Amino acid sequence: MSFKASAIRLLMKIVRPGAAAACLALFFKGLLRLVPIRKRTAARNIETAFPEKTPRERAAIVWKTYDHLVWIGLEFAALQRDPRLALDWVDFENESALDDSQGGILLAGHVGNWELCCSRLAQGGHDVTAIVRESGDDGERGVIAEMRARAGWKFLSHKSPMTRALAVLRQNKFLAIMPDQHGGPSGIAAPFFGLETSTSQGPAVFAYLTKKPIIPVYTRRIRPFKHTMRVGEPIKWEDAGERGRTIYEITAAVNREMERMVRESPDQWLAQHKRFKEHY
Repeated sequence: MSFKASAIRLLMKIVRPGAAAACLALFFKGLLRLVPIRKRTAARNIETAFPEKTPRERAAIVWKTYDHLVWIGLEFAALQRDPRLALDWVDFENESALDDSQGGILLAGHVGNWELCCSRLAQGGHDVTAIVRESGDDGERGVIAEMRARAGWKFLSHKSPMTRALAVLRQNKFLAIMPDQHGGPSGIAAPFFGLETSTSQGPAVFAYLTKKPIIPVYTRRIRPFKHTMRVGEPIKWEDAGERGRTIYEITAAVNREMERMVRESPDQWLAQHKRFKEHY
């Protein structure tokens, strides 16, 4: 078992809401202050997204994103004792908006605690399958898969055949996608915070092929172990008469929605990801 996997399993045993979690949070926050992972990338991303803010304000946001990462891990580890706690930890403001027998594409992002978001959906009885990017570490990948399964998740690797994701939608269920990371060589260039950057075309392609709605889901931590969650209005799009153009227009609309999510909770965005690889 890898060191990462062993550390995660240890956290699952010892983390509890309250003093135990607070002490662990202080330890890991201090560690990240000493060794901030991809701090330059995070700083550039925040500068790109919020050029109107002062350097001091942007620096404060960057450090808060590291604190946020700490709490994501601690909250998800603590949830493993009783996944039903997700119902208490997440106030779902308009959950009835998902009471739709036709299913759809749930547009989430690496904003808020995305692990807890999918857990809350599962524990609330919603039939959701999430497309996930898996760790390159075999041990870490295995233990995270176990944690997600214990929390009630259904998930597919982003490397899985597209037909498996399409099958979920054609069965009138929900498919959750987080397309705010760099799209790589298979993505299409679309504007995100003013920069043309490779973006996953998954939500657009699935919507185009199935005509299912793309439904934004917003989450935000109010304090440790207390979150809000709400469903936004479905993204509106029209067939541009040509497949490539339509996919581009939907993808651009998806990026605009992702921008709104980040602007609502800049300190809870995964700013450490190399979102704008073409530019820096």
